[in-house]
Amino acid sequence: MSFKRFGLATLIIAALALPIRADENLPDQRPRLLLDSEIGSAASLGFKFPATSFGPSIELPFENHFEFQSSALYSPDQKLITNDGNALNVSGAAIGFVNSRLGIIGKLEHSSLWTSQFTETNWAPSAGLVLRNNYLGQGRLYATYVFPTGCVWATTTNPCPLQSKRLQGIDLRQDARFGPHQRWGFDFGLYHFCDQSNQNDPAAGRHCHIGGSAMITLSLELHLGKPSLSSWKRDDPDNF
Repeated sequence: MSFKRFGLATLIIAALALPIRADENLPDQRPRLLLDSEIGSAASLGFKFPATSFGPSIELPFENHFEFQSSALYSPDQKLITNDGNALNVSGAAIGFVNSRLGIIGKLEHSSLWTSQFTETNWAPSAGLVLRNNYLGQGRLYATYVFPTGCVWATTTNPCPLQSKRLQGIDLRQDARFGPHQRWGFDFGLYHFCDQSNQNDPAAGRHCHIGGSAMITLSLELHLGKPSLSSWKRDDPDNF
């Protein structure tokens, strides 16, 4: 089974494993502004320990079954190969909920990495499932597959200065509330990616690896606006 098929099978199993109740109350529809932070390890992806990032994000639910998300995360992480660096990841996502528990998400992320020796940018589209749950408190599980993008060969006739790593793989993220304005969770990624090849010897091919990241997340959440009358009548007015 290929790496991509394994990822898609994981998403399907995750969806089937969650009991779905059609009679559950709809979530709070107020926009949510978050101040996010995370810390963990991405050593197998070439970064020094610990890996950290922080920045704002916003969640905009509407019409009970849809939601837009946008985020910007700055990371001062240093690359092992250059002993310096910083990065900025900007993303946008759209979610369509087929019922009160299960949703389908599409996401597009742009990452920029600056070091003293090179600058690297990349687009990372992904798609998967969102599962509302109570595993760690009221929260969500995001299970997505990241698709590879970017140039394969860097030659004298190819304008891209660096080859794309062709990174692809599975990302699992759990968010949970532990207070009216606090969230915590984890983010695990398992990826397949490739090193730079010798542009003067394309026949030598590229060396590829499997690596991952493991992060603990913590967010401060602010609700924008007042809850609707129906929200006050629910047993779980802070559901998201």
